[in-house]
Amino acid sequence: MKRKVPIALVVTLLSALLLYLWKLTYSYSDWAVLWIFLLAAMIFCGNWSIVIDHWRAERGIVLKPESWLSRWLTGRIGAFLSSTLLLIVLVPALAWNALTMSVLEAVVFLALAFASAWLFLWVHSFLTRHLMPPFDKIFATGPSTWLIGLPFSISLFFVTWHTTTVPVQMFTASFSEAIGSGMPKLPERRGWIAEVLAFGYAFEGAKLWLVAQMREYPLVALLFNLDMALFGFLAARASVVITHFVETHYDRRAE
Repeated sequence: MKRKVPIALVVTLLSALLLYLWKLTYSYSDWAVLWIFLLAAMIFCGNWSIVIDHWRAERGIVLKPESWLSRWLTGRIGAFLSSTLLLIVLVPALAWNALTMSVLEAVVFLALAFASAWLFLWVHSFLTRHLMPPFDKIFATGPSTWLIGLPFSISLFFVTWHTTTVPVQMFTASFSEAIGSGMPKLPERRGWIAEVLAFGYAFEGAKLWLVAQMREYPLVALLFNLDMALFGFLAARASVVITHFVETHYDRRAE
């Protein structure tokens, strides 16, 4: 308990701080992306470590040490591709939601980050007594993501459902007007961040327009929140790999 709670708190507060600094500074300078890069670096390194250790453990069982194949099958390419793909999926979702989520959604996100971090540490600690490394941390990753991601995804779905309102103008606006409705929210300066965010606001406007136009079909309106539900799983996965990164450095300092 003494070890799990501090690490989970560090993961939660550090992630929240970086995302808040991103939200605070993105409208002033494109250098605000540095806060996102720091978060991305922790996600990349945490996932890299899990994937590469898994591969090395399997290689040690399958390949003989004297085989020339062991010099080529290092697992680095697979770990790089896996970590890069994770960044492509996770980082834009985290950066976008940091700018647009409500206070209540932010509270749920913080609770999700802490819960998934703590559960990963608990499951890892339990499996350490039964499994050989690195399989203890490998097998702790999936359950920690799903057991926290699923209930919190449902929570985020309903929170978003009850806190988001469709603007009145969406009921009479054309599709092109709906897409452009979020453009005033972009930073007054023009830069590559503003250009990227324009796609996000256009997508958000298109969703709201679709919900307004299909209001007679409630199931269509439910689709509006599916991306927030997916975000719950992404946030849980991000918290788990960041926790592994922080835990690794925590253990090194303890030594």
